[in-house]
Amino acid sequence: MNASVWQVHSFWVLRTALILVITALAEAALVFALPQPARWVALIAGTLPVTLYFFVALPLIRKDQ
Repeated sequence: MNASVWQVHSFWVLRTALILVITALAEAALVFALPQPARWVALIAGTLPVTLYFFVALPLIRKDQ
């Protein structure tokens, strides 16, 4: 079996990239829309590890089992 690096890691790389892009777009939208967005931007950035765990790490663990 000779799988390339992309074939092996594309599952989690694409999911991680999508979550990071969505997070960045949400933060940018809040910064431009709200007069004092600091709380909301901190909340979105603070939930990023939890989001990555639920949408990347857990499916990856389930896929390996």
